[in-house]
Amino acid sequence: MLKAVAACAVLCSNSSTSAIRKMSSFSPAFPKFISVEGADIHSRTKPDGFRFSLVSYNILAQAYVKSSLFPHSPSPSLKWKLRSDTILAVLKNLGADFFCLQEVDEFDSFYKGNMQDLGYSSIYMKRSGQKRDGCGLFYKHNRAELVLEEKIEYNDLVKSVPDGNSSNNDEHTNIQTVQPDKQKDVPPKNGSKSNSKDRGDPNDPCVRLKRDCVGIMAAFKLKDRSHHIVIVANTHLYWDPEWADVKLAQAKYLLSRLAKFKTLISDRYECIPEVILAGDFNSMPGDMVLAFLKSQLPYFLFLTKL
Repeated sequence: MLKAVAACAVLCSNSSTSAIRKMSSFSPAFPKFISVEGADIHSRTKPDGFRFSLVSYNILAQAYVKSSLFPHSPSPSLKWKLRSDTILAVLKNLGADFFCLQEVDEFDSFYKGNMQDLGYSSIYMKRSGQKRDGCGLFYKHNRAELVLEEKIEYNDLVKSVPDGNSSNNDEHTNIQTVQPDKQKDVPPKNGSKSNSKDRGDPNDPCVRLKRDCVGIMAAFKLKDRSHHIVIVANTHLYWDPEWADVKLAQAKYLLSRLAKFKTLISDRYECIPEVILAGDFNSMPGDMVLAFLKSQLPYFLFLTKL
């Protein structure tokens, strides 16, 4: 998971005063990609197939930037002006056909217009309640045409709770798996999330599932000779490691929605769309959320009509 503080964070140390003076002309340190598990899998693309690039990036909402959490970074590098210039330079340098961004909190005032100037159209889903950030999906309009979009509101999981004053319809069947244990007080991640007291009664499944997390699913027709339709999903699951059951419930709901969306696209356009699931799953290798997604994603998508 990429995190975008300001790239000039590397300038700390004893010469911070002189470094700060030079920040206005500082060149961003662009991310370098490393090999990951499964990177040796060969593409099944045929000579007459299709290619595109996609980057998933937790951009780090400015609302969550606290100097106490980034002591290695000179204070000016955490200011929005410098961060925004750096982030835009990094995105421009990456130049992906699709960007799946999480923790986007300056969409209307910054990302939408600046990314449009770089040739991108966008879809944005703001988190519920008082949250200031959300998920953004950006795509080059000369490389892909938006066919259909759907947005995911994980607070809808509350409808799956028995006697939760809402319906328990098929869309939520077998999603609700929350069995709260005694909760510990853990430090908020990024200084952005509320403590356990602010989050309400952890023994109430309705409270537990209402985490204001969101996602986006969109189908695109590639603007190349293949005219292939692909589905791109972008999401940000709940952060707290002590609430892994909530993340698992969200992951199950995500796959159920994604499978239905794929069926809709398959039936409407008589195609077999490829599916790419991107996002910040707030999970480490070996966590049950990632294990579930890796094992069940093919199964969920196989259930859709081909």
